[in-house]
Amino acid sequence: MTIWIMGYLLCLGAQAQHGIAETIEADFSDSLVEKRISQIHVTGNKVTRLPIVQREIALQAGETYRMSDLRKRLRLTQEQLMNTTLFVTVHVDTTEVGNDELNVNVEVKERWYIFPVPYFKVIDRNWNVWIKDYKASLDRTNLGIKVSHNNLTGNNDKLNVWVIGGYTQQFSFNYTKPYIDRRLRHGLNSGFVYARNREVNYGTDSNRQQFIELPEFARTYIRADIGYGYRKGSQMRMSAKLSYNHESFDSAVVAMNPNLLGDGRTKAGYVDALYNFQYFNVDYIPYPMRGWQVEAYTFARMGQGLNLIKLGGKALGTWEVMRKTYADFRAVAAISFPGGQPFYNQKLMGYGDLTMRGMEYYVVDGTTAGILKGTLRHEVLHFTIRNLVKSKSHNEIPFRFFLKGYGDLGYAYAKDPGTSYMSNMLLKTWGIGLDVVTVYDLVLKLEYSRNQFGEGGIFIHTAADF
Repeated sequence: MTIWIMGYLLCLGAQAQHGIAETIEADFSDSLVEKRISQIHVTGNKVTRLPIVQREIALQAGETYRMSDLRKRLRLTQEQLMNTTLFVTVHVDTTEVGNDELNVNVEVKERWYIFPVPYFKVIDRNWNVWIKDYKASLDRTNLGIKVSHNNLTGNNDKLNVWVIGGYTQQFSFNYTKPYIDRRLRHGLNSGFVYARNREVNYGTDSNRQQFIELPEFARTYIRADIGYGYRKGSQMRMSAKLSYNHESFDSAVVAMNPNLLGDGRTKAGYVDALYNFQYFNVDYIPYPMRGWQVEAYTFARMGQGLNLIKLGGKALGTWEVMRKTYADFRAVAAISFPGGQPFYNQKLMGYGDLTMRGMEYYVVDGTTAGILKGTLRHEVLHFTIRNLVKSKSHNEIPFRFFLKGYGDLGYAYAKDPGTSYMSNMLLKTWGIGLDVVTVYDLVLKLEYSRNQFGEGGIFIHTAADF
């Protein structure tokens, strides 16, 4: 079925569509001609400060460019400004001001930045586990208020304050200031979390999470962190974070698994240190259709029997193979050491980025894992509707629909797999689906997936593939 869908997508790919980048390229007929940039005009940035916009513009006033290079830089400017997540739309064009001179016009339409909204989230790893295993029980949801400002001072700085009740009681805040220097390269962030809940995942049996629920709070967690970020250009990002964490479990939880924190401990304080490197060269980070990106990290945990070092990374490559048809390949891997870790440090496949489509109900604990994903998608529908609420910046809401076929391969190694029948073997899944992409980076994925164990079903996702 998946192969048939992929063939169908390739056939549909012959249909024509002109994107923003192609429109820019069509404006210039002779790629060898040189043009001097006279001025760069920026409009539409009512909240966002001008230097924040200017640092993403891949052109300089007073410089001379060949048309072939100019086309690439205009497209790169549009992509980099969209990837700041500050704007709903970005339009970049040029106007002639002489035989050999051009003005560059950058028009942005800003997002809403303040979101004091009700908060609702299921606590399970994905919607599918919540619906199938727990019958969409509201007892397994978090409810509260989330106040976010995504451009607090106009410098792309973000403030988040959460007050959450329900399954997990939580208070948290986080502030990120991406630039603290005049050259807009260095940034800082800090945060604090206090949380407690009555139900705890204390172990894994036959690749399914095991939970215990207590009348009183079973777990209390505190974290305080501080981080540093560095961006020399617009595509490369480096960050480091240091946090102090404290976990406390009820003795009834530890009785179910004495190896939860190791040696029957009910409490543990530890320090986490993380270094992360990212390089983005894609048109649109939330749903890329052209380009590539890589990420690598080094993680260390220190303290009270939880000492751990973890190395990992992920990579993406995607391109248009035919008109409106895109091939997408992704890889993600992680390795941790030393072995013999408490259960708290063993969570691996099925968490975070290490997920396979068609294995939503399962987890695989261990020390080493890798996943390869291949997807072929075709845009079948694209339209815009008028916003019923009058808004100058959001008068229209775009929708794009992509039909896709995909296949995943995964492997997780565990020295002592215990009851896990998925450890130390090649895992395979495949399926078809529909992606819906709309405003504010919202991506809804409806997928029918199957795995090598003969299981299949319809799954819902609202996040990226990894």
